[in-house]
Amino acid sequence: MKRYIGAYIKFIIIACSLIFISQKVHSQNYLEVQGRLTFKNGSAKEGEIKLYENGNFVETYVADRSGKFKVDLDINNDYIFEFSKDGYVTKKININTKVPEGSEDKRFTPIYFSVELFRQHDDVNIIVFTQPVGVIKFYESIGDFDYDVDYSTAIRNKIDKAEKELEQAENDALEDERQAKIEEQRKLKEEEEARKEAERLRKIEEEKAAAEARKAAEEEAKRQAELEKEQIRKQQEEEAKKRLAEEAARKEAERIEKERIAEQQRKEAEERARLKAEEEARQKAALEAKIKAEEEARKQAAEEAARLEAERKAKLLAEQKAEAEKRRKEEEARLEAERLKKEQLAEEQRKAAEERAKIEAEEQARLKAAAEARQKAEADSLKKIADEKARLEAEEKAKRLSEQQIEAEKRRKEEEARLESERLKKEQLAEEQRKAAEERAKIEAEEEARLKAAAEARQKAEADSLMKIAEEKARIEAEEQAKKLAELKAESEERRKQEDAEQALLEEQRLAKLSEEKRLAEERKKEEEAAKVQAELEAQQKLLKDIEERKAKALAEKLRNQEALMNKSQKTADEFTEIKKDYPKGKTVEEFERTGMRIIRTIYIDNQSIRVYLKVIHDWGATFYFRNNQCISEELYNIELDEI
Repeated sequence: MKRYIGAYIKFIIIACSLIFISQKVHSQNYLEVQGRLTFKNGSAKEGEIKLYENGNFVETYVADRSGKFKVDLDINNDYIFEFSKDGYVTKKININTKVPEGSEDKRFTPIYFSVELFRQHDDVNIIVFTQPVGVIKFYESIGDFDYDVDYSTAIRNKIDKAEKELEQAENDALEDERQAKIEEQRKLKEEEEARKEAERLRKIEEEKAAAEARKAAEEEAKRQAELEKEQIRKQQEEEAKKRLAEEAARKEAERIEKERIAEQQRKEAEERARLKAEEEARQKAALEAKIKAEEEARKQAAEEAARLEAERKAKLLAEQKAEAEKRRKEEEARLEAERLKKEQLAEEQRKAAEERAKIEAEEQARLKAAAEARQKAEADSLKKIADEKARLEAEEKAKRLSEQQIEAEKRRKEEEARLESERLKKEQLAEEQRKAAEERAKIEAEEEARLKAAAEARQKAEADSLMKIAEEKARIEAEEQAKKLAELKAESEERRKQEDAEQALLEEQRLAKLSEEKRLAEERKKEEEAAKVQAELEAQQKLLKDIEERKAKALAEKLRNQEALMNKSQKTADEFTEIKKDYPKGKTVEEFERTGMRIIRTIYIDNQSIRVYLKVIHDWGATFYFRNNQCISEELYNIELDEI
């Protein structure tokens, strides 16, 4: 008993941030463990405590702000506590609750300890922390649990060295950060002083330049005023002479210009009539050709769009089927690997049990032989008895140490295998999520491009239709105006023939004036009508633009609503994918009602796996599909449900 007390005091001094305090609080059929997780230069927030039972992951505990936690461990199991946090060195403690037969119902003293984690640094070797920093097991000599002092002593020097290096690295990092902050503050101060000095010099230069500019502007204004006075005087003299000459020339030019304008107006009227007839014929032919070409182009575009849409749907369905088949094969391979691993583990456990049984039998035989030898050698001296006892204790201790080393090596290999399996599983899950996200983005991009192309085609068709209507309206109005003009000309000609010859010249001048006035009135009317048509076209274009903007906003709003619904559906899928009760093998269908949505859950259980399918129907109209918490397409959802 004194040996264990001394060992316990020694362990308190050298343990890696482990404090074992014994209190007389008793429990039954389990071992109560209470501890506290702390961090060097950090808080216990986000610290994780993982528990492994016989090499299998059991649960993750999150410590409170003080870092305290409490766990009850079952008897006759081997446990590993793993303490971790991002950026810190992970530590482990091994607690073996195996007790001799008949001791299962015994009351055991609770275990109390504290673990301190150090921040991780790349230049410090932390491989020593891959093994437990402490081992707790049952000792028959004291009838209770205690630390394995021999194990702790063996790795103490390595742990001390590693922790000193970590602590030194942490101090160096903190000092570097402090110096960096000081340097940054110094640079900021120098930059601010330089900025203020530059600002002061800039203001001085600006004031100086402004003063010089004002002085130069005043001098230039004075010089310009004098020049302008002189130029105005000379200009007034020249203009007076020029006005006299221009007045005489103007009167002569007006007479000549009137004669020229009358002749030019007659020729222009004839030329406009001819050009108008040619332009109307050309526009009519171009309009017919354009309508025919546009009709052919629309037909080809519709056929091409239908063909591309059919190809896209076929390709998407093929890809989804291939993806479903690939995931099914991967799932079968994973289940087969897990089955082989379980069989291998069971075989190893069976061999280990046989080996332990064999060792225990040999030990019992050896002890029996030793007892017989002691009985036979009672006559020997007390010195021989003491020597034999010391030899047996040394052999027992060496044997226990060998068994502990074998068990530690086995646990290390199992831990490496488990970590590798978890890594592969995480990589596979991440790859599936990436592919699903890419597929969703691809489908959304194609849908957005299709909607945009349809909107552009519809807008172009509407604009072409409006333009065609406007051109047709202008052509009809032009024909009516031409017809009316022809009638007026015929009537004028008839009246002219009825007039006396004496009034011929006067009538011709009156008719010319009347024709010019009518032409000007028609041109003004045409301009007003053209302006009216242009205003109508601009109003139509503005209306189309407003419609497209509203459509774009509605589409964006729809996409935002779909994203919000998708996030809400994903949250619901996270909740309903977890199965909280036992279900029979085969297919089970359930329905649930939630605020604004209805959920249809299909659970399929066979000998190898459990699959949970969800169909989330929103009252708004959107529907999303999930398999084992992953969003899938409607086609893939229907295909897999049909298969089961």
